Amino acid sequence: MILKLLLKNKLHRNILFIFSLLSTFNVLAEEYNLKILGENSIRELTVENEKLVLAETEFKWTDSDANFGKGFCLGSINSFKENVELSFLCEFLDYEGEKFWTKIYRKSSELSAGIGSQKYIKTSKKYNKLLNKECKYAVSWFDKTSFLIQQKCLIN
Repeated sequence: MILKLLLKNKLHRNILFIFSLLSTFNVLAEEYNLKILGENSIRELTVENEKLVLAETEFKWTDSDANFGKGFCLGSINSFKENVELSFLCEFLDYEGEKFWTKIYRKSSELSAGIGSQKYIKTSKKYNKLLNKECKYAVSWFDKTSFLIQQKCLIN
């Protein structure tokens, strides 16, 4: 009865159609998740209000496709007063010897936690679905050099 009333009204019909389309897109989109736990080896230089940190990172990772492995990153963390800019290039190696490479970057007002972007810049065939995808991640730092990254990405 209610459905018949909705279908009689053109506006309600259009809203119902759009809602069903959006629901279909959400069902068809695949979510890819990546978790990284690692340690940084750092060298830093501070001059007045500016600090540059060069970091070499080693980590272990796991993803939502039941893959896991290890990796490393090289990068820099620049901070001036309250502004932090982070940029890393990373190589991931999985348990089957397959690889992918990413660029991680973030601008924030603090280093201890934040949200940034990770772009997949090169992949082996196994990870081709990630190539050129830009995904959001959240990071938490502890003990000054240890971190946890959790990334979520919609793959079409």
